[in-house]
Amino acid sequence: MAGAEAAGVEVAGCPAGVSAGLSAGVSAEGLVLAGPTRPGPVVEYPATTVVGPVEAQAARTPEAPALVLVDGAVVTYRELNASANRLARALARRGAGPGAVVGLAPARRPEELLTALLAVAKAGAAYLWLDPADPPGRREWLLAENEPVCVLGEGVPGALGALSGLDTEAELDTDPPRALTPQHLLCVRYGPGGRPVAVRLTHGEADRRVRELQAAYPLGPGDRVLQLRLPHWGLLWPLRTGAAVVLTGG
Repeated sequence: MAGAEAAGVEVAGCPAGVSAGLSAGVSAEGLVLAGPTRPGPVVEYPATTVVGPVEAQAARTPEAPALVLVDGAVVTYRELNASANRLARALARRGAGPGAVVGLAPARRPEELLTALLAVAKAGAAYLWLDPADPPGRREWLLAENEPVCVLGEGVPGALGALSGLDTEAELDTDPPRALTPQHLLCVRYGPGGRPVAVRLTHGEADRRVRELQAAYPLGPGDRVLQLRLPHWGLLWPLRTGAAVVLTGG
C-alpha cells in the first residue's frame, strides 16, 4: 500500500484484521487514513481508469447498497450509477471530457458530492477541488489557471448545485461513451499558498493506489466503508468492490 498517500477512509464491518492495529496518516487529499500498515513487495498492476470498474460493479450488483445516507436511507448501485450517468452526459454537453477540468466545491449533502465526483470521472474530465474558505485571490487564481468548464457545489461564486445546477431530466441514464485512457487526469490539487504547485493525479495512478488498498484490505459485498470527510477519489475504491460507503454529515 502507498501508506499516507492512500485514500482516507475508515473501514467498518470489513474482514478480520482490518479494524485492528490502526495507524493514521494524511493523504494528498487532506483526508485521514485509518488502517494497518502492511509493508510488502511492490506489485505491478495493469493500467486502467478508475471509473470503468465502478460501472462494471454497478452492472453486476445493481440492487446492492452503494451509499448509506445520514438518515439511514440506502442508494443502490443502479440508482447511483444512473444519477451519475445523467449528470456526466449533461457535463459533456458543457465541454467536460478528457483534457477538460470541472470544479468541485462542498455540496449540501455528501451524497451529492460523491455523485458529482463520479459524474466528472464518467465524463472523462478531471476535477479541481475548490474550498470556499480559501483566502482572497487564491480561488480566482485557481480558476484562471485551470479554466474549468463549470463548478459544481456550494459556497463558490458562480457554482452550480452539485445535482440541481444542470438539467439532467432528459439525459440517458446509461454509461456515457468517452475516449478516456489511464494517462488522462482524474484530479488536480494544490497545496497552500497564493500560487501553489499543482499535484496532478492520473486515472492510472489512482487506479494503482486503489488496487493496492484492495489487495491490503479486501472489500466485497456486505462490507461498509465509513466516510470521514468529504468524499474524494479514494471513496471510489469500495464502489469497485460491491461494498457500500456510509456517509456522514461532515
